[in-house]
Amino acid sequence: MPKSKFQILKYFFKLTNNLSRTYIPKTVLASLLKAFTPFLNIIIPKLIIDELMGNQSINILIIYVGVLSIGNLIFKILNSYFEKIMELERTDLFNKIDSYLGEKCVEMDFENIEDPEILDLKERAYFAIYNMNAIGWALEKTSQIIYEGITLIGLSYILITLNPLIILVILIIVFLNSYIFKKIEKIRFEDNQKSIFDNRAFSYFIRLTSDFSVGKDIRLYNGKSLILNKARYFTDNLLKIYSKQFTDIGKYSGITNINIQVQMIIIYGYLAISVIGETITIGSFTMYANTVRSFSTSIMSFVNSFIDINQICLYLELFIQFDSIESKNSKGIIDIDNIENFTIEFKNVSFKYPNKNEYTLKDISIVIKPKEKLSIVGLNGAGKTTFIKLLSRLYEPTEGEILLGGVDIREYKYTEYMKLMSIVFQDFKLLSFSIKENFLFDSEVDDTRIIQCLEEAGFGEDLDKLKNGIDTNIYKSFDKNGIEFSGGQSQKIAIARALYKDSPIVILDEPTSALDPISEYEIYNSFNKLVEGKTAIYISHRLSSTRFSDKIAVFKNGSIIEYGNHNELMKKEDSLYGNMYNTQAKYYIA
Repeated sequence: MPKSKFQILKYFFKLTNNLSRTYIPKTVLASLLKAFTPFLNIIIPKLIIDELMGNQSINILIIYVGVLSIGNLIFKILNSYFEKIMELERTDLFNKIDSYLGEKCVEMDFENIEDPEILDLKERAYFAIYNMNAIGWALEKTSQIIYEGITLIGLSYILITLNPLIILVILIIVFLNSYIFKKIEKIRFEDNQKSIFDNRAFSYFIRLTSDFSVGKDIRLYNGKSLILNKARYFTDNLLKIYSKQFTDIGKYSGITNINIQVQMIIIYGYLAISVIGETITIGSFTMYANTVRSFSTSIMSFVNSFIDINQICLYLELFIQFDSIESKNSKGIIDIDNIENFTIEFKNVSFKYPNKNEYTLKDISIVIKPKEKLSIVGLNGAGKTTFIKLLSRLYEPTEGEILLGGVDIREYKYTEYMKLMSIVFQDFKLLSFSIKENFLFDSEVDDTRIIQCLEEAGFGEDLDKLKNGIDTNIYKSFDKNGIEFSGGQSQKIAIARALYKDSPIVILDEPTSALDPISEYEIYNSFNKLVEGKTAIYISHRLSSTRFSDKIAVFKNGSIIEYGNHNELMKKEDSLYGNMYNTQAKYYIA
């Protein structure tokens, strides 16, 4: 983890160079061009005025004016060219940073994206990059240091020929103002950190107003006032923070302006006295006046760039903290062969969520044989979904181990292990792509198989009604002709997607909860036939799948309290499963 400002900048220059090989070299070239631009307008006007006050040679004046005009034109064309080039480079770089951050979030351990502390850290990182434009700011200020430094060397040489004390006066004012600017930047940083939570909360409530998935509930339950009032509460908090900030900054800015005016009075007074005393010419007065103005601006920009970089590093460090979050989960090194004959075993597995003291699962031990059908049942909150998240390596056990073929699943290559499972979670999501694109994101797809899987999942009749078939876009986010499918239709698409993946282990985690019990039973019954020869795990608090399952595990309060087949559990006295089944039996028995 970088600590010094140098290490932080080195980290980002390396990141920038990895993302864009041309950005830094072009920035240096643009900086050199800017560095030499001011001298033309400082030296040539002095020569013109001296010539006008002296020999008044037309030929020499034409040469001076020509050099000034053509030189400025060339510099303007070159600077404009580089500005356009750098604008394209910046756009390309920031797009790559977007992709870099997106990839970071996608590859992050699943438990981290549910951790509020990580979410706040992510918000700070995003705030640094997007709100504060920290990377662009750092590169811009580094560029300024380069060209202002070169400019200052040349301007200092000119001023020394007048009086070295002029430089001293400028430096005193600059360092006074720099101290004030440092205080201003500290205020900004501290206030920005105070506003992180309010910004995140405000963004959430504003997103709700345009989120179609909650639009019906907001309208039906008159949620507009609640949402807008909550959003207003957080904007009021932000307003208080920034109102005080603007007041404080305004006071400090006023002091810096007074300092600058004092500096100009001293220097212009000295130049005027020098002209009256005939120690410098009027042309020299113009040159020195322009030099002083440029030197003051450049030295202020030069020093403030260092102050800004110091401040930027505070923001960049927040990004680095987020970027440096390493995966705790093992990626594995073992290849997977002959999975069809492997047994799954949970061996004394316990799990608790990050920063929690209570165990969600406690001492789970269960064996799932190859091609076995297992139903996991229990009331809501019993730990059923957490069990699947552990099996699918979204989480790792706090204690114990999960074995596949006698080998800890963490030892298998992660990408290969993920191919073993087709899972439909209760909170599955379809993306705003076409139906076809929702089936496989990174490979070519087989249209015929997609249609077959959709039909097998019970979506065939709905598909026949779609003008564009599997090329129909889901939702209207990017297509006004997109379809807003019902909950039941969406679940059938999700199930078809799982069938299409054709993995040896298939898991349904209550994806049919939006269906009525009879439809749910029909889906499970049909699905069970479709996954014949595969290991299948069905999770539900309803018991649609249990009659055709080989084994049933009953979860309660994070533990398996009953285990067996349907007949065995029904014979057991005071069986939770028996009570649940008898309560629901009327839905399944014709």
